[in-house]
Amino acid sequence: MVETSALEGLRPCGHIEKYSTSRHHLKIYNNVACAASYSRPASSTSLQAIIFEALRAVIKTHPILSAIPLDEDKPETYFARLPSINLDTCVTFVERKASIPSHNESDQELDALIQAQHNLAFKDSIGTKPFWRLVVLHPTSSTTNFTLIWVFHHALADGTAGLIFHRTFVSALRSLPPALPEESNPLVTPPSTPLIPPLEDLHPLPLSFWFILKTLWGSWFPSRPASLWTGSSIPSPPAQSSNLRTLILSASTTEKLLALSRANKTSLTATLETLVASAVFTLLDQKHTTLRVDGPISLRRFLTLKDQGQGIEDALGTFTGQYFHTHTRASEAGDAISWPEARAVRSSITTELAKNGKDSTVGLLRWVSDLQKFFEEKVGQPRGGTFELSNVGVFEARGGGNKGENEESWRIGRVVFSQSMGTTGPAFSCSVVTGADGCCVLAFNWLEEGPGELDVEKVMQEVRKRIDAFAGTAQE
Repeated sequence: MVETSALEGLRPCGHIEKYSTSRHHLKIYNNVACAASYSRPASSTSLQAIIFEALRAVIKTHPILSAIPLDEDKPETYFARLPSINLDTCVTFVERKASIPSHNESDQELDALIQAQHNLAFKDSIGTKPFWRLVVLHPTSSTTNFTLIWVFHHALADGTAGLIFHRTFVSALRSLPPALPEESNPLVTPPSTPLIPPLEDLHPLPLSFWFILKTLWGSWFPSRPASLWTGSSIPSPPAQSSNLRTLILSASTTEKLLALSRANKTSLTATLETLVASAVFTLLDQKHTTLRVDGPISLRRFLTLKDQGQGIEDALGTFTGQYFHTHTRASEAGDAISWPEARAVRSSITTELAKNGKDSTVGLLRWVSDLQKFFEEKVGQPRGGTFELSNVGVFEARGGGNKGENEESWRIGRVVFSQSMGTTGPAFSCSVVTGADGCCVLAFNWLEEGPGELDVEKVMQEVRKRIDAFAGTAQE
């Protein structure tokens, strides 16, 4: 048993990082996952040696990968550095049982693996293992094609960081020497690089008097429309099993959906949110006329490292705000999609971004003195939202950053972004990413009892039907 107090302390966790450590400690939220498929010309080098050598470079690039949050059950949660990382303890190789599905089909084997990972926290062997892990899904005896699943504690990184991790990993693969030893040393010595400061040290996150007053009024005199549907009430922890299913849009459908969104003066994120909301309305009883949706927005564009004067676009960390939008059944146009409603969603997102981090919900976290009590008091209460829509955007490799990097050697194709469902969160979530193959992937997550009478798989079918109706024929 490692004495964690002997580990090198790095810095206290920031407010949004503590938000995640509290949920993890209470067993109401486990992790985030980002998977990417890799391919390259044939090689005689073992897959383990390739993965380990590339991962060694990634760990040295991002110091947060060797940091673990300690004392999650206390207000003074902090990051400490592992003295070494044994890759054998955090990398798992899984052989495929079935062939790789076609470009427009869900990979059920991958979905099942990610779902299983979402139901595993980071609570074993604390002080000896990182708060992340890799699962390598590969065909038998193949070093040319595999899917890499990075699963991580949300205090270490946000959804955008999932893409940054894979961008760093493919860059490391492209920089490997032609010949590698057959047996790779699994031990990695972490870098001594300091961690990037927490969000509130990079941005003041100012709160206006009226925003604070409005928030206080809402907490003193809470009101909830009788017509609002948010699924079942919040259960006691630990979290129930988290379910995952993916919906794949072909590259041509994704391109057409994006073009239609732009032609109708909205965004792909807003279009997808509107489609999901419309699908939910279709499946709910007519008495439910209101849905409340929230989604994370990246604050990275507003952040710079004060001592270096540079941005953090390529850094792992948690730097997100949040937007909200309320959908009403009256806004439904009766068509496959209501473009005015999609424009309204885009307006909600751009309005939040225009605030440049001011009057944000994440800024309010500084006033929550006891996050564990904050979450525990939610048990038995109605959920605050219907679903979360999180779109981390398009994967871009941005090759050529490292000396000796061969951009033609390794390529990334399909990408999947997903997160475990939180007990205190909305009824379900939809996590979106577009991979380098041009396919948009929607990952739907929900708890066993979270959606109540709503069948999330039927929501997915309804979304597919609507997309096919206005974005062209069925998937190629």
